[in-house]
Amino acid sequence: MSSVNQILIEKQGKVGIVNFQTDKLNVLLHSLRADLYQAIQQLLADAEVESIVLAGSNKAFSAGADIAEFSAGTYLNFPSLHDLVHLISDAAKPVTAAISGTALGGGLELALACHHRAVHAKAHLALPEVHLGLLQGAAGTQLLPRYIGVETALDAILTGKPLKLSALKDSALLDVLTDADVKQAAIEFASALGTQPVHIKHQRIQSTDALNDLLQQKREAAGNKPQHIVQHAIINAVQAAMDLDFEAGFAQEQQLFQQLTSSDISKSLRHAFFAEREAKHIPNLDAATAAKAIERVAVIGAGTMGSGIAICFLQAGYPVTLIENQQVGLDRGLALIAKHFAGQVAKGRLIEETAAAIQANLQTSLEYSALAQVDLAVEAVFEDWDVKTTVLQQMDQHLPAHAVLASNTSTLDLNQLSQQTSRPESVVGLHFFSPAQIMPLLEIVRTDSTDQATLKTALDIGKRLKKTAVVAGVCDGFIGNRMLNAYLRIAGLLIDAGASPYQIDRALENWGMAMGPFRMCDMAGNDIDYMIRKHQLKLNPTKKFSGFADQLFELKRFGQKTQKGWYDYSQGNRRGDVDAEVIALIDAYRAEQGITAKAFSDEEIVARCIYALANEGFRLLEEGIALRQSDIDVVYLAGYGFPRWRGGPMFYAQQTGSDVMTASMQQFAQDPYTDADFWQVPALLAQAAA
Repeated sequence: MSSVNQILIEKQGKVGIVNFQTDKLNVLLHSLRADLYQAIQQLLADAEVESIVLAGSNKAFSAGADIAEFSAGTYLNFPSLHDLVHLISDAAKPVTAAISGTALGGGLELALACHHRAVHAKAHLALPEVHLGLLQGAAGTQLLPRYIGVETALDAILTGKPLKLSALKDSALLDVLTDADVKQAAIEFASALGTQPVHIKHQRIQSTDALNDLLQQKREAAGNKPQHIVQHAIINAVQAAMDLDFEAGFAQEQQLFQQLTSSDISKSLRHAFFAEREAKHIPNLDAATAAKAIERVAVIGAGTMGSGIAICFLQAGYPVTLIENQQVGLDRGLALIAKHFAGQVAKGRLIEETAAAIQANLQTSLEYSALAQVDLAVEAVFEDWDVKTTVLQQMDQHLPAHAVLASNTSTLDLNQLSQQTSRPESVVGLHFFSPAQIMPLLEIVRTDSTDQATLKTALDIGKRLKKTAVVAGVCDGFIGNRMLNAYLRIAGLLIDAGASPYQIDRALENWGMAMGPFRMCDMAGNDIDYMIRKHQLKLNPTKKFSGFADQLFELKRFGQKTQKGWYDYSQGNRRGDVDAEVIALIDAYRAEQGITAKAFSDEEIVARCIYALANEGFRLLEEGIALRQSDIDVVYLAGYGFPRWRGGPMFYAQQTGSDVMTASMQQFAQDPYTDADFWQVPALLAQAAA
């Protein structure tokens, strides 16, 4: 073994084998690259060795490059992955990669540099750099098209999806595809090779009109918005593989890679990647504390949310008991669950037998006594203090002593709710987002009393449900909805001041939001929005809201469910049509209030709304509700349609500059129709700006 226990060199006959294995899935850190470079050089210089095999672990050939090196600018330090690619691809002896488990990104590029590959049939090969706003940096765009053809390679690189090995078994990529021991298969293959390697990089791709037309179609399909620079760079790199020799194409790939590395798009996507991983690490959570074993789950409440939560647990393999107080409620919930699984079968995501087996794990009850054998119960009942309290107390009475009591509340004070039980230390918030079976975000709400074992259990549950879990403290709306309420309030005040709901939605959607605020309210229901405003006014009677939204509520324009809201849905357009009646109502409202409408640019609308999110985010940090700025970004990327290529509201504010945000907020505060108190600069932001 080498000094860092990563490399073991062995020989079988005239085959030299470089075994490499690290505790980080063979991520190509500088230390591993240096050891690999030295080991390969050693075998190339060994006269007894005629052929070389590179063998990773059973879990991973290599999970790819160290992304942190891209930001630090150290990825080209010798020996870089480029140096390894050149060493292997130019080697005078044939080199075969033995691939088990994963070969991702730079790990797959390392394998592509080899002259041959033996691959396990269940191995996972992909070039996912597009998700980080990057293309391949070690000849992936030049080599993969030479092995599997331009069209298949381009699709794999543009989507980042795993290669379908069964469809590629006759390609130059796969010399051996086996269900047996890959390392042994690679050694046997290498033993039968001649001594002269095949240098595929010297083979030119035959450029044709059909291929050029394909690339042009891909360019047109990619779009021309700022975030699409990544797709265009990938297409241009593959074009270079067709038009240029390997060295010139590799140089072109490098130039495009460096441009993307320094782009705001890639910086944002890389921030999102690291933020999601950081969210799993909770400060001061004792590693010695064990999570509770959760074998059986109950969900109380069979409405849309409760049924969705039950589906989440069923799909994760848990036996689930669904509890309601009336049979009609249970029947409704069972119908929703059956409809979901029928849809999964119809879409080809499940076969009927699997869907039936999953649903066989579902039991129902009208009695809380069904909780006697349950390890975790989640209440998803009506958002009312008395209802929630009653349900939690029944859960407390019937659940075993070790069980976790989880609440899906989004507005009630979970600190107070937990005190209504005899075991507040076992109470935690599991705030799912609707539809629960689709939305990836899960806010794990830690009360003042939640103990470490319960918190750790909740984190484990999030992982098993394949949710993006973020820990939050207790406040009205937690992280996501509290910020959303500020965003919606500022958007509403913009209407008072002179903007139209349609301009506001268009500006934010063009900027990248999945849905503008008023289209979103129509989808959720303007009656729900009305109740939230009234709830906030109870907490703070001086909070300033636009009065116009209340008029929509009074006219019963609740949104999609009533065919009219901010938009008109009566013609069947799911996204809604601009409604002249709403414009006339807004004009009348302004006249009644004595407001002279001001014209707003799209840029100012975006700045006010996005800075409203970030401003509330800084307050959450000051109050300790959110652990990190990056956690807030994860919440908005996973749950609120914030564009991933913008990195999240906190990252966006950081990138534009705290001084810029501070100056903008001070300017917004001068508008008589906004809320000057809201735009007071939080201490954390003022410190950052200073």
